[in-house]
Amino acid sequence: MEDRPIPEPYYLHLSQKDYIERWQEFKDFFQDDEMEAVYRPMRNSLRLFLQGLMEAERTALVCAQPYKRAKRRSGQRNGYYRRNLLTAFGMIRELLVPRLRSGGFRTKVFERYRRRLRAADNYIRALFLGGASTREVGELLDRLWGVRLSASAVSNIVQLLDEEVRKFHRRPLTDEYRVLMLDGVWVKVSGYKVVKKAVLVAYGIRFDGRREVIDFRVAQSESEAEWTAFLEDLSRRGVKGERLDLVTVDGGGGVNAAQTVVYPHVARQRCWVHKLRNVMQKVPAKHRQTCLGGARSIYQAPNYRTAAQRCRRWAKQWRELAPKAVACLEGDIEDLLAHMRVLSKEPELWKRVRTTNAIERQFRELRKRTRPMCTFANNESCDRIVCALFQKANRQWEVRWQSGRRTKSRTKRRVA
Repeated sequence: MEDRPIPEPYYLHLSQKDYIERWQEFKDFFQDDEMEAVYRPMRNSLRLFLQGLMEAERTALVCAQPYKRAKRRSGQRNGYYRRNLLTAFGMIRELLVPRLRSGGFRTKVFERYRRRLRAADNYIRALFLGGASTREVGELLDRLWGVRLSASAVSNIVQLLDEEVRKFHRRPLTDEYRVLMLDGVWVKVSGYKVVKKAVLVAYGIRFDGRREVIDFRVAQSESEAEWTAFLEDLSRRGVKGERLDLVTVDGGGGVNAAQTVVYPHVARQRCWVHKLRNVMQKVPAKHRQTCLGGARSIYQAPNYRTAAQRCRRWAKQWRELAPKAVACLEGDIEDLLAHMRVLSKEPELWKRVRTTNAIERQFRELRKRTRPMCTFANNESCDRIVCALFQKANRQWEVRWQSGRRTKSRTKRRVA
């Protein structure tokens, strides 16, 4: 029997603080037998349903009802064997599985040799991806289902995500993006010793407004070679860049050089957030607030011409007090204002494309998730968790886009 996908549990959307509070509530709640009182009748009903389903399978194979003679009979029943089966409602102990005298009966309710339904695996993986460590997952399952899984057993279940990760990295892509954003984050990965590795991320905005994390790669660094290999893979799979209007980058030398190699004809947009951080470090502390306030007014201008004028005034005001800060911003001003030139007729898009904040928000979620574990066990562990978080974000963005689309459609009908 094919297990239907289950909806994401609410705890996947909690902050780290909320998660800790809810975790304590769970522990307090499960000290009573209230949850068991809810789950016990569910397990009993599920036991009867599964046993009835398997009995129907055996009857169809034998071509005869129990204790009935039939000319078309194709086998003899041979009682049952017992199996413990972990479900989303807990452990069903000694489930009666039918047998035939001649052997050969294989139920479709669960796979051969399996001791857990896929729904149970889905919940275990969801708990892990929601922020619990492998040890905490085992403790929670013990209180929730009365089944204690070791940390290694939970880890083995989570490893089943590897096939989904491979599909995500190898899926064909389309050249339907008008804006591409590139950024990276450093994570700690264990091996012979704990080392820092870079997670390179590509995020895209389509012409119809949809957005998604296109792909990511766990790399040794944010060097030109690593970024070039990553972008060439995107191009090979379909993101040719023929319709791209803009590539927004964090300003690192490696990603800048790689973008020039793979997408040389696309305008580059420097991230204002990263640039202002660099400018701030070059301004005396007592002048930072005033200086950065003036710099922010540049990207708040209504058009490119006004922004350029504000930049010249700002530079004139601060050149003597903070010459390095002025040089830092002036040196990249054309890239910083690229969104105003390229998307001059669509100012409503400027806020979305002038920074890599969309990716940075996902990086914050990643840091929250990795806080309980400090380091990833290996590259595969990093791949699994990062992929799951990005896929969840993609699903949420798709739901919001669909919801907004329906709202616009209803508004148009009312106006008409």
